[in-house]
Amino acid sequence: PDAYRKFHAGVIPRCGGVAIYISFLVPVFIFLFFIKKESLLATSHHYQVWVIVIGGGIAMLMGLADDIWNIRVRWKILFQVIAATVAYSGNLRIDNLSNPFGSAIELGFFSYPATLLWFFVCMNAINIFDGLDGLAAGVSLFVTFTLLGVSLTFGNDTGVFISACLSGAILGFLVYNFSPASIFMGDSGSMFIGFGIAALGLVSSYKAETATALLIPIIALFLPFFDLISAALRRWSKFLPLTMPDGKHLHHVMISKGLSTRRTVVYLYIVCIVLCGAALIIVFSRGSATATIVFIIAGVFIVGNHFLKVVDINEIRRRITHDRLRHQWNKEHLAPLIKATDQVKACENLEDAWRYCVVAFKNLELSSASINVFENAEWNSLREWEYNESYISENQKSSDSSTPWTWTLECPIELTNETRLIVMKLKGKNDSSEIRSIMPLLNDLAAGMSEKNGFYKHA
Repeated sequence: PDAYRKFHAGVIPRCGGVAIYISFLVPVFIFLFFIKKESLLATSHHYQVWVIVIGGGIAMLMGLADDIWNIRVRWKILFQVIAATVAYSGNLRIDNLSNPFGSAIELGFFSYPATLLWFFVCMNAINIFDGLDGLAAGVSLFVTFTLLGVSLTFGNDTGVFISACLSGAILGFLVYNFSPASIFMGDSGSMFIGFGIAALGLVSSYKAETATALLIPIIALFLPFFDLISAALRRWSKFLPLTMPDGKHLHHVMISKGLSTRRTVVYLYIVCIVLCGAALIIVFSRGSATATIVFIIAGVFIVGNHFLKVVDINEIRRRITHDRLRHQWNKEHLAPLIKATDQVKACENLEDAWRYCVVAFKNLELSSASINVFENAEWNSLREWEYNESYISENQKSSDSSTPWTWTLECPIELTNETRLIVMKLKGKNDSSEIRSIMPLLNDLAAGMSEKNGFYKHA
Protein backbone atom coordinates (compact mmCIF):
# COMPACT_ATOMS: atom_id res chain seq x y z
CA PRO A 1 0.00 0.00 0.00
CA ASP A 2 1.18 3.52 -0.82
CA ALA A 3 -1.91 5.74 -0.29
CA TYR A 4 -1.49 6.85 -3.90
CA ARG A 5 -2.41 3.99 -6.25
CA LYS A 6 -2.61 1.05 -3.81
CA PHE A 7 -5.29 1.33 -1.14
CA HIS A 8 -5.16 -2.12 0.47
CA ALA A 9 -3.99 -2.68 4.04
CA GLY A 10 -0.99 -4.86 4.76
CA VAL A 11 1.05 -7.19 2.56
CA ILE A 12 -1.01 -9.35 0.19
CA PRO A 13 0.35 -12.02 -2.21
CA ARG A 14 -0.06 -11.11 -5.88
CA CYS A 15 0.50 -14.34 -7.77
CA GLY A 16 -3.17 -15.22 -8.08
CA GLY A 17 -2.80 -15.41 -11.85
CA VAL A 18 -1.07 -18.77 -11.46
CA ALA A 19 -4.13 -20.15 -9.66
CA ILE A 20 -6.45 -18.73 -12.34
CA TYR A 21 -4.41 -20.34 -15.12
CA ILE A 22 -4.28 -23.73 -13.39
CA SER A 23 -8.03 -23.56 -12.70
CA PHE A 24 -8.55 -22.93 -16.41
CA LEU A 25 -6.27 -25.82 -17.42
CA VAL A 26 -7.96 -28.48 -15.26
CA PRO A 27 -11.31 -28.65 -17.12
CA VAL A 28 -9.55 -28.13 -20.46
CA PHE A 29 -7.23 -31.11 -19.91
CA ILE A 30 -10.07 -33.25 -18.55
CA PHE A 31 -12.01 -32.56 -21.73
CA LEU A 32 -9.10 -33.06 -24.11
CA PHE A 33 -7.72 -36.26 -22.55
CA PHE A 34 -10.58 -38.01 -20.69
CA ILE A 35 -13.83 -37.06 -22.44
CA LYS A 36 -14.80 -38.25 -25.90
CA LYS A 37 -13.52 -35.43 -28.05
CA GLU A 38 -16.42 -35.30 -30.52
CA SER A 39 -18.99 -35.08 -27.74
CA LEU A 40 -18.76 -31.31 -27.24
CA LEU A 41 -16.98 -29.75 -30.20
CA ALA A 42 -15.45 -30.74 -33.49
CA THR A 43 -11.95 -32.18 -33.39
CA SER A 44 -10.93 -29.55 -35.96
CA HIS A 45 -11.50 -26.88 -33.31
CA HIS A 46 -9.25 -28.46 -30.67
CA TYR A 47 -6.31 -26.45 -31.96
CA GLN A 48 -8.07 -23.24 -30.88
CA VAL A 49 -8.16 -24.54 -27.32
CA TRP A 50 -4.46 -25.41 -27.49
CA VAL A 51 -3.67 -21.98 -28.89
CA ILE A 52 -5.31 -20.33 -25.88
CA VAL A 53 -3.53 -22.72 -23.50
CA ILE A 54 -0.10 -22.01 -25.02
CA GLY A 55 -0.55 -18.30 -25.74
CA GLY A 56 -2.21 -17.75 -22.37
CA GLY A 57 0.64 -19.61 -20.68
CA ILE A 58 3.20 -17.32 -22.31
CA ALA A 59 1.25 -14.25 -21.18
CA MET A 60 0.87 -15.63 -17.65
CA LEU A 61 4.56 -16.48 -17.29
CA MET A 62 5.56 -13.05 -18.56
CA GLY A 63 3.27 -11.43 -15.99
CA LEU A 64 4.63 -13.70 -13.25
CA ALA A 65 8.18 -12.68 -14.14
CA ASP A 66 7.12 -9.05 -13.89
CA ASP A 67 5.50 -9.66 -10.50
CA ILE A 68 8.71 -11.19 -9.19
CA TRP A 69 11.49 -9.27 -10.94
CA ASN A 70 9.76 -6.16 -12.33
CA ILE A 71 11.03 -6.69 -15.89
CA ARG A 72 11.56 -3.90 -18.41
CA VAL A 73 8.72 -2.65 -20.59
CA ARG A 74 10.45 -3.78 -23.80
CA TRP A 75 10.44 -7.38 -22.56
CA LYS A 76 6.76 -7.18 -21.65
CA ILE A 77 5.92 -5.93 -25.12
CA LEU A 78 8.07 -8.63 -26.73
CA PHE A 79 6.31 -11.48 -24.91
CA GLN A 80 2.90 -9.93 -25.54
CA VAL A 81 3.75 -9.91 -29.25
CA ILE A 82 4.87 -13.55 -29.03
CA ALA A 83 1.63 -14.57 -27.30
CA ALA A 84 -0.45 -12.69 -29.88
CA THR A 85 1.55 -14.26 -32.71
CA VAL A 86 0.76 -17.71 -31.32
CA ALA A 87 -2.93 -16.80 -31.46
CA TYR A 88 -2.59 -15.47 -35.01
CA SER A 89 -0.79 -18.60 -36.19
CA GLY A 90 -3.64 -20.64 -34.67
CA ASN A 91 -6.16 -18.79 -36.86
CA LEU A 92 -7.40 -16.56 -34.04
CA ARG A 93 -7.11 -13.40 -36.08
CA ILE A 94 -8.96 -10.29 -37.22
CA ASP A 95 -9.64 -10.54 -40.94
CA ASN A 96 -12.13 -7.65 -41.05
CA LEU A 97 -13.31 -4.76 -38.92
CA SER A 98 -16.88 -4.18 -37.82
CA ASN A 99 -18.66 -1.22 -39.38
CA PRO A 100 -21.97 -0.35 -37.69
CA PHE A 101 -22.93 1.84 -40.64
CA GLY A 102 -22.22 -0.56 -43.49
CA SER A 103 -20.42 -3.69 -44.62
CA ALA A 104 -17.31 -4.92 -42.82
CA ILE A 105 -13.87 -3.63 -43.83
CA GLU A 106 -11.54 -6.37 -45.09
CA LEU A 107 -8.01 -5.99 -43.71
CA GLY A 108 -5.95 -8.28 -45.91
CA PHE A 109 -2.26 -7.59 -45.24
CA PHE A 110 -3.13 -5.58 -42.12
CA SER A 111 -4.77 -8.57 -40.44
CA TYR A 112 -1.59 -9.45 -38.49
CA PRO A 113 -0.91 -5.96 -37.02
CA ALA A 114 -4.62 -5.58 -36.22
CA THR A 115 -4.56 -8.90 -34.36
CA LEU A 116 -1.43 -7.89 -32.45
CA LEU A 117 -3.07 -4.59 -31.50
CA TRP A 118 -6.24 -6.34 -30.32
CA PHE A 119 -4.38 -8.71 -27.99
CA PHE A 120 -2.03 -5.95 -26.82
CA VAL A 121 -4.91 -3.62 -25.94
CA CYS A 122 -6.95 -6.32 -24.19
CA MET A 123 -4.05 -7.53 -22.04
CA ASN A 124 -3.00 -4.03 -21.02
CA ALA A 125 -6.57 -2.82 -20.49
CA ILE A 126 -7.22 -5.55 -17.92
CA ASN A 127 -3.80 -4.93 -16.38
CA ILE A 128 -4.29 -1.19 -15.98
CA PHE A 129 -7.84 -1.67 -14.65
CA ASP A 130 -6.65 -3.94 -11.84
CA GLY A 131 -6.49 -1.15 -9.27
CA LEU A 132 -9.00 -2.11 -6.57
CA ASP A 133 -9.98 -5.32 -4.79
CA GLY A 134 -12.13 -7.41 -7.12
CA LEU A 135 -12.40 -4.76 -9.83
CA ALA A 136 -10.59 -6.35 -12.77
CA ALA A 137 -11.69 -9.88 -11.84
CA GLY A 138 -15.36 -8.89 -11.53
CA VAL A 139 -15.42 -6.90 -14.77
CA SER A 140 -13.64 -9.76 -16.56
CA LEU A 141 -16.22 -12.20 -15.20
CA PHE A 142 -19.11 -10.14 -16.60
CA VAL A 143 -17.36 -9.94 -19.96
CA THR A 144 -16.76 -13.71 -20.15
CA PHE A 145 -20.40 -14.34 -19.17
CA THR A 146 -21.44 -12.03 -22.01
CA LEU A 147 -19.24 -13.85 -24.51
CA LEU A 148 -20.66 -17.12 -23.20
CA GLY A 149 -24.13 -15.80 -24.03
CA VAL A 150 -22.97 -14.75 -27.50
CA SER A 151 -21.53 -18.22 -28.13
CA LEU A 152 -24.75 -19.90 -26.99
CA THR A 153 -26.81 -17.63 -29.24
CA PHE A 154 -24.85 -18.58 -32.35
CA GLY A 155 -24.32 -22.23 -31.46
CA ASN A 156 -20.56 -21.83 -31.11
CA ASP A 157 -19.55 -24.88 -29.07
CA THR A 158 -15.88 -23.91 -28.89
CA GLY A 159 -16.77 -20.45 -27.59
CA VAL A 160 -19.16 -21.94 -25.03
CA PHE A 161 -16.53 -24.36 -23.71
CA ILE A 162 -13.72 -21.80 -23.45
CA SER A 163 -16.04 -19.17 -21.94
CA ALA A 164 -17.27 -21.61 -19.31
CA CYS A 165 -13.73 -22.67 -18.35
CA LEU A 166 -12.45 -19.09 -18.12
CA SER A 167 -15.55 -17.86 -16.26
CA GLY A 168 -15.24 -20.65 -13.70
CA ALA A 169 -11.56 -19.90 -13.11
CA ILE A 170 -12.24 -16.19 -12.61
CA LEU A 171 -15.27 -16.80 -10.38
CA GLY A 172 -13.30 -19.09 -8.09
CA PHE A 173 -10.60 -16.45 -7.78
CA LEU A 174 -13.03 -13.56 -7.25
CA VAL A 175 -14.26 -15.15 -4.01
CA TYR A 176 -10.84 -14.42 -2.49
CA ASN A 177 -10.13 -11.23 -4.41
CA PHE A 178 -13.25 -9.20 -3.60
CA SER A 179 -12.84 -6.49 -0.96
CA PRO A 180 -11.15 -7.07 1.42
CA ALA A 181 -8.89 -9.15 -0.82
CA SER A 182 -6.71 -11.94 0.54
CA ILE A 183 -4.88 -12.39 -2.79
CA PHE A 184 -4.24 -10.31 -5.91
CA MET A 185 -4.16 -11.57 -9.49
CA GLY A 186 -0.98 -9.60 -10.23
CA ASP A 187 0.32 -9.13 -13.74
CA SER A 188 0.27 -12.90 -14.22
CA GLY A 189 -3.50 -12.88 -13.80
CA SER A 190 -4.26 -9.70 -15.73
CA MET A 191 -2.08 -10.79 -18.68
CA PHE A 192 -3.66 -14.26 -18.86
CA ILE A 193 -7.22 -12.99 -18.44
CA GLY A 194 -6.61 -10.23 -20.99
CA PHE A 195 -5.23 -12.75 -23.47
CA GLY A 196 -8.08 -15.16 -22.77
CA ILE A 197 -10.75 -12.49 -23.29
CA ALA A 198 -9.06 -11.28 -26.49
CA ALA A 199 -8.99 -14.83 -27.86
CA LEU A 200 -12.49 -15.55 -26.61
CA GLY A 201 -13.78 -12.39 -28.27
CA LEU A 202 -12.59 -13.74 -31.61
CA VAL A 203 -13.81 -17.29 -30.99
CA SER A 204 -17.25 -16.45 -29.58
CA SER A 205 -18.10 -13.98 -32.34
CA TYR A 206 -16.96 -16.37 -35.08
CA LYS A 207 -20.50 -17.16 -36.20
CA ALA A 208 -21.92 -13.74 -35.38
CA GLU A 209 -23.11 -11.25 -37.96
CA THR A 210 -20.05 -9.90 -39.77
CA ALA A 211 -20.86 -6.24 -39.10
CA THR A 212 -21.06 -6.74 -35.34
CA ALA A 213 -18.59 -9.57 -34.70
CA LEU A 214 -15.72 -7.62 -33.13
CA LEU A 215 -17.93 -4.81 -31.85
CA ILE A 216 -19.53 -7.13 -29.28
CA PRO A 217 -16.38 -7.73 -27.16
CA ILE A 218 -15.34 -4.09 -27.64
CA ILE A 219 -18.57 -2.83 -26.07
CA ALA A 220 -18.41 -5.43 -23.29
CA LEU A 221 -14.83 -4.35 -22.53
CA PHE A 222 -15.48 -0.64 -23.02
CA LEU A 223 -14.90 0.25 -19.37
CA PRO A 224 -11.28 -1.06 -19.25
CA PHE A 225 -10.71 0.29 -22.77
CA PHE A 226 -11.90 3.74 -21.69
CA ASP A 227 -9.54 3.70 -18.70
CA LEU A 228 -6.61 2.59 -20.88
CA ILE A 229 -7.23 5.26 -23.53
CA SER A 230 -7.79 7.90 -20.85
CA ALA A 231 -4.50 7.04 -19.17
CA ALA A 232 -2.64 7.25 -22.49
CA LEU A 233 -4.20 10.63 -23.35
CA ARG A 234 -3.60 11.98 -19.85
CA ARG A 235 0.09 11.10 -19.87
CA TRP A 236 0.60 12.23 -23.47
CA SER A 237 -1.01 15.61 -22.76
CA LYS A 238 1.37 16.14 -19.82
CA PHE A 239 4.49 15.05 -21.74
CA LEU A 240 4.86 11.98 -19.49
CA PRO A 241 5.96 8.49 -20.60
CA LEU A 242 2.94 6.35 -21.52
CA THR A 243 4.22 3.61 -19.21
CA MET A 244 4.47 5.93 -16.19
CA PRO A 245 1.81 5.00 -13.58
CA ASP A 246 -0.37 7.65 -12.00
CA GLY A 247 -3.21 7.96 -9.50
CA LYS A 248 -5.78 9.40 -11.90
CA HIS A 249 -7.51 6.28 -13.18
CA LEU A 250 -11.29 6.11 -13.20
CA HIS A 251 -11.47 4.23 -9.90
CA HIS A 252 -8.96 6.60 -8.27
CA VAL A 253 -11.03 9.61 -9.32
CA MET A 254 -14.21 8.03 -7.91
CA ILE A 255 -12.49 7.37 -4.58
CA SER A 256 -11.24 10.97 -4.52
CA LYS A 257 -14.90 12.03 -4.76
CA GLY A 258 -15.55 10.41 -1.38
CA LEU A 259 -16.65 6.89 -2.36
CA SER A 260 -15.38 3.86 -0.47
CA THR A 261 -13.36 1.19 -2.26
CA ARG A 262 -16.19 -1.34 -2.16
CA ARG A 263 -18.83 1.16 -3.31
CA THR A 264 -16.59 2.25 -6.19
CA VAL A 265 -16.17 -1.35 -7.31
CA VAL A 266 -19.92 -2.00 -7.12
CA TYR A 267 -20.73 1.12 -9.17
CA LEU A 268 -18.23 0.08 -11.83
CA TYR A 269 -19.74 -3.42 -11.81
CA ILE A 270 -23.12 -1.86 -12.59
CA VAL A 271 -21.69 0.15 -15.47
CA CYS A 272 -20.02 -2.97 -16.84
CA ILE A 273 -23.25 -4.99 -16.58
CA VAL A 274 -25.10 -2.28 -18.52
CA LEU A 275 -22.43 -2.33 -21.23
CA CYS A 276 -22.55 -6.12 -21.43
CA GLY A 277 -26.33 -5.89 -21.71
CA ALA A 278 -25.91 -3.41 -24.57
CA ALA A 279 -23.61 -5.89 -26.32
CA LEU A 280 -26.22 -8.63 -25.98
CA ILE A 281 -28.92 -6.32 -27.35
CA ILE A 282 -26.78 -5.87 -30.46
CA VAL A 283 -26.55 -9.66 -30.77
CA PHE A 284 -30.29 -10.27 -30.38
CA SER A 285 -31.21 -7.37 -32.68
CA ARG A 286 -28.90 -8.78 -35.37
CA GLY A 287 -27.07 -5.48 -35.56
CA SER A 288 -30.07 -3.22 -36.21
CA ALA A 289 -29.57 -1.32 -32.93
CA THR A 290 -25.78 -1.03 -33.27
CA ALA A 291 -25.52 2.62 -34.33
CA THR A 292 -27.98 3.79 -31.67
CA ILE A 293 -26.20 1.93 -28.87
CA VAL A 294 -22.76 3.18 -29.97
CA PHE A 295 -23.96 6.80 -29.94
CA ILE A 296 -25.61 6.40 -26.52
CA ILE A 297 -22.51 4.83 -24.96
CA ALA A 298 -20.24 7.51 -26.43
CA GLY A 299 -22.54 10.26 -25.14
CA VAL A 300 -22.75 8.80 -21.64
CA PHE A 301 -18.97 8.48 -21.32
CA ILE A 302 -18.39 12.00 -22.66
CA VAL A 303 -20.83 13.43 -20.11
CA GLY A 304 -19.34 11.28 -17.35
CA ASN A 305 -15.84 12.46 -18.17
CA HIS A 306 -17.06 16.07 -18.05
CA PHE A 307 -17.98 15.62 -14.38
CA LEU A 308 -15.21 13.24 -13.27
CA LYS A 309 -12.39 14.85 -15.29
CA VAL A 310 -10.64 11.52 -15.90
CA VAL A 311 -9.27 13.16 -19.04
CA ASP A 312 -8.68 16.92 -18.98
CA ILE A 313 -9.76 18.18 -22.40
CA ASN A 314 -7.98 21.49 -21.82
CA GLU A 315 -4.69 19.64 -21.26
CA ILE A 316 -5.18 17.82 -24.56
CA ARG A 317 -5.92 21.10 -26.36
CA ARG A 318 -2.75 22.62 -24.91
CA ARG A 319 -0.66 19.63 -26.03
CA ILE A 320 -2.12 19.79 -29.54
CA THR A 321 -1.45 23.53 -29.71
CA HIS A 322 2.11 23.00 -28.44
CA ASP A 323 2.79 20.31 -31.05
CA ARG A 324 1.31 22.45 -33.82
CA LEU A 325 3.47 25.42 -32.84
CA ARG A 326 6.53 23.17 -32.49
CA HIS A 327 5.90 21.79 -35.98
CA GLN A 328 5.53 25.31 -37.34
CA TRP A 329 8.72 26.40 -35.53
CA ASN A 330 10.65 23.45 -36.92
CA LYS A 331 9.39 24.14 -40.41
CA GLU A 332 10.49 27.78 -40.24
CA HIS A 333 13.85 27.27 -38.50
CA LEU A 334 15.28 23.83 -39.20
CA ALA A 335 15.62 24.16 -42.97
CA PRO A 336 17.73 27.38 -42.74
CA LEU A 337 19.89 25.77 -40.02
CA ILE A 338 20.57 22.69 -42.15
CA LYS A 339 21.35 24.96 -45.09
CA ALA A 340 23.80 27.00 -42.97
CA THR A 341 25.54 23.81 -41.81
CA ASP A 342 26.13 22.73 -45.40
CA GLN A 343 27.30 26.23 -46.33
CA VAL A 344 29.79 26.31 -43.43
CA LYS A 345 31.29 23.00 -44.52
CA ALA A 346 31.72 24.34 -48.06
CA CYS A 347 33.36 27.65 -47.01
CA GLU A 348 37.05 28.24 -47.64
CA ASN A 349 37.66 30.69 -44.79
CA LEU A 350 36.45 31.37 -41.26
CA GLU A 351 34.90 34.76 -42.02
CA ASP A 352 32.48 33.38 -44.60
CA ALA A 353 31.63 30.44 -42.34
CA TRP A 354 30.81 32.74 -39.43
CA ARG A 355 28.63 34.91 -41.69
CA TYR A 356 26.46 31.89 -42.47
CA CYS A 357 26.32 31.04 -38.75
CA VAL A 358 25.04 34.54 -37.96
CA VAL A 359 22.23 34.12 -40.50
CA ALA A 360 21.22 30.84 -38.83
CA PHE A 361 21.36 32.36 -35.32
CA LYS A 362 19.19 35.30 -36.38
CA ASN A 363 16.68 32.88 -37.86
CA LEU A 364 16.57 31.04 -34.52
CA GLU A 365 15.60 34.35 -32.87
CA LEU A 366 18.62 34.31 -30.56
CA SER A 367 19.83 37.52 -28.96
CA SER A 368 23.46 36.39 -28.77
CA ALA A 369 25.63 33.40 -29.52
CA SER A 370 29.26 32.40 -29.23
CA ILE A 371 31.35 29.36 -30.08
CA ASN A 372 34.43 28.71 -27.94
CA VAL A 373 37.01 25.99 -27.77
CA PHE A 374 38.78 24.93 -24.58
CA GLU A 375 42.20 23.63 -25.59
CA ASN A 376 45.32 23.04 -23.54
CA ALA A 377 43.79 24.72 -20.45
CA GLU A 378 43.03 27.94 -22.36
CA TRP A 379 39.84 29.37 -23.83
CA ASN A 380 40.06 30.35 -27.49
CA SER A 381 37.09 32.28 -28.85
CA LEU A 382 36.35 31.31 -32.42
CA ARG A 383 33.89 34.14 -32.93
CA GLU A 384 31.29 35.89 -30.82
CA TRP A 385 28.14 37.35 -32.29
CA GLU A 386 25.90 39.87 -30.49
CA TYR A 387 22.49 40.66 -31.91
CA ASN A 388 20.33 43.47 -30.47
CA GLU A 389 22.08 43.05 -27.11
CA SER A 390 21.27 46.63 -26.02
CA TYR A 391 17.55 45.91 -26.36
CA ILE A 392 17.81 42.84 -24.16
CA SER A 393 19.89 44.62 -21.50
CA GLU A 394 17.47 47.53 -21.40
CA ASN A 395 14.47 45.23 -20.94
CA GLN A 396 16.21 43.26 -18.21
CA LYS A 397 16.46 46.44 -16.14
CA SER A 398 12.74 47.08 -16.44
CA SER A 399 10.35 45.94 -13.71
CA ASP A 400 7.48 45.53 -16.18
CA SER A 401 6.11 42.00 -15.79
CA SER A 402 5.38 41.86 -19.51
CA THR A 403 9.07 42.24 -20.38
CA PRO A 404 10.38 39.35 -22.51
CA TRP A 405 12.35 36.95 -20.35
CA THR A 406 15.72 35.68 -21.47
CA TRP A 407 17.60 32.46 -20.99
CA THR A 408 21.21 31.44 -21.42
CA LEU A 409 22.14 27.96 -22.58
CA GLU A 410 25.80 27.01 -22.24
CA CYS A 411 26.60 23.43 -23.10
CA PRO A 412 29.43 21.20 -24.31
CA ILE A 413 29.04 20.33 -27.96
CA GLU A 414 31.73 17.75 -28.60
CA LEU A 415 34.64 16.27 -26.70
CA THR A 416 37.33 15.72 -29.32
CA ASN A 417 40.08 14.51 -26.98
CA GLU A 418 41.21 14.85 -23.38
CA THR A 419 42.23 18.52 -23.69
CA ARG A 420 39.75 19.95 -26.20
CA LEU A 421 36.11 20.86 -25.54
CA ILE A 422 33.87 22.87 -27.83
CA VAL A 423 31.24 24.98 -26.06
CA MET A 424 28.37 26.89 -27.60
CA LYS A 425 26.80 29.68 -25.57
CA LEU A 426 23.36 30.87 -26.64
CA LYS A 427 21.00 33.51 -25.31
CA GLY A 428 17.42 34.13 -26.41
CA LYS A 429 13.81 34.94 -25.62
CA ASN A 430 12.01 31.99 -27.21
CA ASP A 431 11.40 28.57 -25.70
CA SER A 432 14.78 27.10 -24.77
CA SER A 433 13.38 23.57 -25.16
CA GLU A 434 13.10 24.25 -28.87
CA ILE A 435 16.81 25.05 -29.01
CA ARG A 436 17.65 21.91 -27.01
CA SER A 437 15.71 19.82 -29.51
CA ILE A 438 18.02 20.91 -32.35
CA MET A 439 21.32 20.51 -30.48
CA PRO A 440 22.53 17.78 -32.90
CA LEU A 441 22.28 20.28 -35.77
CA LEU A 442 24.00 22.98 -33.71
CA ASN A 443 26.70 20.44 -32.96
CA ASP A 444 27.35 20.03 -36.69
CA LEU A 445 27.42 23.80 -37.12
CA ALA A 446 29.94 24.31 -34.29
CA ALA A 447 32.06 21.41 -35.51
CA GLY A 448 32.20 22.95 -38.95
CA MET A 449 33.30 26.29 -37.48
CA SER A 450 36.08 24.77 -35.38
CA GLU A 451 37.27 22.79 -38.38
CA LYS A 452 37.60 26.00 -40.37
CA ASN A 453 39.67 27.46 -37.55
CA GLY A 454 42.06 24.51 -37.71
CA PHE A 455 41.35 23.09 -34.25
CA TYR A 456 40.54 19.65 -35.58
CA LYS A 457 39.38 17.82 -38.65
CA HIS A 458 36.51 15.37 -38.89
CA ALA A 459 37.55 11.81 -39.60
